[in-house]
Amino acid sequence: MAEIVIGRSERDVEKYGIEGTIFVGKQYVKMGETMSLANKILLDVVRPHVILVSGKRGEGKCIHGDTEIILSDGSIKTVKELANDENQIVALNQILKLKTAEKTKFYVREANELLEIKLRTGRTIKLTPEHPLLTVKGWENACNLNVGSRVATPRELNIFGTEFLEDSKVKILAYLIAEGHMSNNFVLFCNSDDKIVTDFKNSINEFDRNLLIKKHGHLNLRIVECKRHGHGIDSKSSIRKWLGEIGIYGKLSTEKFIPDSVFKLPKNKVALFLNRLFSCDGTIYPREETWDVSYSSSSKKLIMQVQHLLLRFGVVSVLKTKVTPRNLNYELIIRGAQIIRFLNEIGFFGVKELRAALALRELSSKKFNPNIDTVPKEIWEWYRPNNWAEIGRTMGYSTPKGLRSSINYAPNRQKLKQIALADKNEAALMLAESDIYWDEITEINRLSGKFTVYDISVPEHHNFVAADIIVHNSYTLAMIAEGISDLPKEISQNIAPLFLDTMGIFWTMKQPNFRDEALLTKWGLQPRGLTNVKVFVPGGKFDEMVEQGIPVDEKFYITTSEINADEWCYVMGINATSDEGVLIASVINRLNKKEERYGIKDIVKEVEKDEDSDKRIKAVVRTRFEAADAWGLFADEGTAVEQIIVGGQATVLDISAYAHVYGGFSIRALVVGLFAKKILEQRMAVRKIEEQEEIEKGFSYYTRRDVKKKRIPLVWMFIDEIHEFLPLDSETIATGPLLQVIREGRQPGISMIVATQQPGKMNTDVLSQCDLVISHRVTAKDDINALNRIMQTYLTSELREYFDELPRVQGTAVILDQNQERMYSVQMRPRFSWHGGETPTAIPPKERKI
Repeated sequence: MAEIVIGRSERDVEKYGIEGTIFVGKQYVKMGETMSLANKILLDVVRPHVILVSGKRGEGKCIHGDTEIILSDGSIKTVKELANDENQIVALNQILKLKTAEKTKFYVREANELLEIKLRTGRTIKLTPEHPLLTVKGWENACNLNVGSRVATPRELNIFGTEFLEDSKVKILAYLIAEGHMSNNFVLFCNSDDKIVTDFKNSINEFDRNLLIKKHGHLNLRIVECKRHGHGIDSKSSIRKWLGEIGIYGKLSTEKFIPDSVFKLPKNKVALFLNRLFSCDGTIYPREETWDVSYSSSSKKLIMQVQHLLLRFGVVSVLKTKVTPRNLNYELIIRGAQIIRFLNEIGFFGVKELRAALALRELSSKKFNPNIDTVPKEIWEWYRPNNWAEIGRTMGYSTPKGLRSSINYAPNRQKLKQIALADKNEAALMLAESDIYWDEITEINRLSGKFTVYDISVPEHHNFVAADIIVHNSYTLAMIAEGISDLPKEISQNIAPLFLDTMGIFWTMKQPNFRDEALLTKWGLQPRGLTNVKVFVPGGKFDEMVEQGIPVDEKFYITTSEINADEWCYVMGINATSDEGVLIASVINRLNKKEERYGIKDIVKEVEKDEDSDKRIKAVVRTRFEAADAWGLFADEGTAVEQIIVGGQATVLDISAYAHVYGGFSIRALVVGLFAKKILEQRMAVRKIEEQEEIEKGFSYYTRRDVKKKRIPLVWMFIDEIHEFLPLDSETIATGPLLQVIREGRQPGISMIVATQQPGKMNTDVLSQCDLVISHRVTAKDDINALNRIMQTYLTSELREYFDELPRVQGTAVILDQNQERMYSVQMRPRFSWHGGETPTAIPPKERKI
C-alpha cells in the first residue's frame, strides 16, 4: 500500500521518495458508511517547516450537561452553565492535592453514546466512553474500566464561600427542609425534641417578631403573621415570601433541595446547617460494638447535596437506596473513623447530642479497621521497596520478610506511608498523603441517544472535579521528535529537536511507554525511551529537581549582559517610562558602554551608585534585581547555544520551575524569546557558509553519505500553548522573536512546530505562515473559523464536516498540507516513549527488566 508523504512537494516526492521522512500515522479512507485505516502518513523532516498542531488529541472527552461542578466561591453549577462563569474550578495538582484552578475554554458537542458509572459511595457520573478517569496506574478511558475498578474521587473538598446569612435563617432552612411542610399556604414544623422546638421558635422570632407560632394538630407548629386587624394569617407572611424567593416553598418531600445560598456560606455556617439537619432527620445508633450515623430522605437531590456538603468537611459517606411502599428512600451512612470527624466538625443538637457524646467517648479509644480506606492493590505493579526485609525491620515486624506479603492486598494509607518513609520513596509517600479517596465502580450502563456533552480546559492541571469525581481534560509534538531521533545517522546528526518546555512534561521521553504497550503492538511498535534526550534546567533549580527525582542532565544560564533594559522592565513588571524604568535603562546603558560581561551583582552596584534617583526608587530596583538573582537563571557567562543545539540530540529546555512564582509567565516568555532570537542569529550566520560549501560539493541529504556534521544543525523548535506567547490581540516579550523565526526561519534552516488548543486566540501570522496543520478536533466557533481561513481555497466543505466524519477515538485528526493543497483524515500513531502530559500523577512508568 503506497505511503503518503506530507510537507513535501510533489517534485521532491518524485525525486527522493520516502527518504528523510518519519512515520506519524495512517490515513482514514471512507468505505460506504465506515472509515477504515489504510495508507501510512509520512512527514518530511529534512526541509524546514512551520507546523501547527491544534485541538485536543484526546477526542470525545466530554461529560453530560447536567454534571455538577463545584466552583471556588462554594457554589455548585452544572457544566453547561459554565460558559460565562468566571469562578475557578477545583483540580488535582501535581502533588495530588486538590486546589482551585483557572479554566480557559468551554467545549460543546453532540454524542450518541454515554457511559453511566456508579460508585460504591453512591456517586454517579455520565460521560463519553473516551473520557479518562484517574486510576492508581494513571488516566484510563472510561470504556476500558470494569466493575471493581477503583477511580480517584476527592476525600475532602475544603471549599467554602464568604456570603452572609443570619444564624436564624440558616437554622430555619435546616429545620423546614428536614421536618417542615411548606405548601397549601401553610408553613408547618413538626418535632418532639423540646430543645429543638425552643431553638426553632427563637429562630423564627429573630427572623421576624411579627410572626406567631401556633399549635397545629398534635405535634405540628404553624407559623403565621400577626396582623393589626383581623386574625393571624400566613398566606403572605414574611416567612412564606422568603421561602418562595429561594425556591423551596411548595416542594413535596421527594422534591426538597438545599438552596444555592447555603453552598456559598462560610464553613461555620455550613456546619450549623448540617448540625440542625442531622438533628432532625439524622440519627446516631450503636451497631456491633461500634456506632453509625445516618441521614434519610425521599429526595434524591437533597441526599446527594448533603453527601457533597459532608465531603467539604472530609466526611466520606455511602449512599444506600431502599424501596418503600410509597416511593424510594435514600439513606447516607457514615461509619468508622469518619464518625469521629463528623461529630467533631458537625455533631448533633438536642436529645441526640447526648447520644453523640457517648459515641465519641467510646469511639475515641477504639481502633478502626484501616482497610476501608485503602490504596488500590495495583500500586504494587509499579512500586515495590528495594529491600522488603529492611523495611520490615524499620517498621518493627517480628518477621521482617513477612512484610512482602503486602503485595497480595490493597494497602491502607497509613501502612503505605510507613513503607514509603522507610523506603524514602517520594512517589509512594505522595500517594499515601494525597487528597484522593479511591472509590470502587459498582455499575456501568451504556446509554444510547442524542446527548449534548461538554468539556472545559484547565491548562495547568488538565483535570477538574465533576460530580465529586476527578476527571481528565503535548502529545503529537514529542511523537514527531521520536521520529526524528529514528532517522539514519547521516540525516539525524544534522537535525536538533529543541523543546522549550514551559510545563515540565517532555523529560518523560526518556522513559518507555509501557502504559500503551498493547496499543503499540497493534501498530507494530514497542515501548522504548529515547536515549538521545538531554534535559537542561535553570542552574539555580538543578539541585531542587534532582531531589525531586526528575532525571535532569545539565544546568543552563542566560548571559545577564544580553538582556536589554526593556526586557528587564517587562520581566519585572515595571513600566519602562516610570522612574524605576528610567533608572534601569540608565544603568544598563552605562554597563553596556564598558563592552564587558557583567552580572546581576554588577547591576545592583551600578544602581546604588546612581546619583540621579532617590533612595526609594533605587531600593525598588535593587529589590527587583535581587529577586531576579534568586531565580537562578542568570550568570556573567551564560550557556552557549552550541552546548544546547546538538545534532542527533533532542534537547529539553525545561523552564517549568517558574510556573508558580510571581511573574512566572514573564520569565518563561523571556527565555523563549531569547533562545528564539539567538538560534535565528546563529543559523543565519552559518547559512551562507553552508550554501557555499553545498555549491562546491554538490551537497544533498540523499546523495552524499560522507557529509560532515554541520557546525550548527538544522533546528526543530517545539513550543506548546503557543497562543500564550503569540496572543491574538496583544504582545509578549517573546512575540517579536517568535514571529521573526516563523516568517524568516525556514531559509536558514529552522523549523517551528507549535501546538495550541485555541487556534482562534493565536496571532494570525502563525496560521498564514504554516505549511502544515495537524488539527485534532476543535469545537469552538472562533477556532474552527481560524482554521477555515487557511484552507478555504482548496477544500470544498467546512472543516467541521471533516471533523464530524472522523471516528470519535483518541488521536484522530485532519492534516492540511499547504504544499500539496490537500487534506487528509488520519489516525496519529501512539508514542513509544512516556507521555508526560497525562497530569496529574506522581506514578512512574512500570519497571521492566530488559
